[in-house]
Amino acid sequence: MGRIHLGTILGTRISLDFSFIILIVFFVLTYAQRAGMQYALLWAPVLLISILFHELAHAAMIGILGFGPSEIVLQGIGGATFNKRRARPWQDLLISLVGPLSSFALGYAVLMVPLPNDPFFRALIPLLSTANIWWAFFNLLPVGPLDGGNALRNFLRLFLRDRIAFVISVWTSIIVGSSVAILGVVSRQVFLALLMLWYIRDSYMQWQFFRQTNRPDE
Repeated sequence: MGRIHLGTILGTRISLDFSFIILIVFFVLTYAQRAGMQYALLWAPVLLISILFHELAHAAMIGILGFGPSEIVLQGIGGATFNKRRARPWQDLLISLVGPLSSFALGYAVLMVPLPNDPFFRALIPLLSTANIWWAFFNLLPVGPLDGGNALRNFLRLFLRDRIAFVISVWTSIIVGSSVAILGVVSRQVFLALLMLWYIRDSYMQWQFFRQTNRPDE
């Protein structure tokens, strides 16, 4: 429901959820007040390219590790790559880290592209670069379900029991997420604050599930 099938790449299905359109509209309207509608509309291709590239990197690593094709969903809180796999901690660690690394790579790679005379691309390329570099740093925050949160948990699983790794990572997520949410409120970054509150809620629900079942929420 509410999803548009965009296509398939090497068996990996790519879909766009209606909430992704809401995300684009939010960015466009937010930046239209600051820099004008013409500049704000650049966020539509920037978000689509950046998030899709990021999720394709996850899917590619999953495939390289031998877990087959995945499903990518572009949605309101970014994107998600789904794959039914039973991976080892080091494999999941690689899968998590390749996303931010790909965003860094894209952000710096487009800077090497000579700026054309076309005003559209002269405005698009710097924004695409900046957005990806910031997106990479943001994704490395140890907050679930960001890649940084998943990477922390899987790193801890390399030498700790799953339950201990989960407890450390989920409370790190709650504490760091709360700090960033407060920062968002203070700096009047409404979207950042709301996004962090959503992540904190998700982490807290995982913690409650753990308390009731004595096992991590998978």
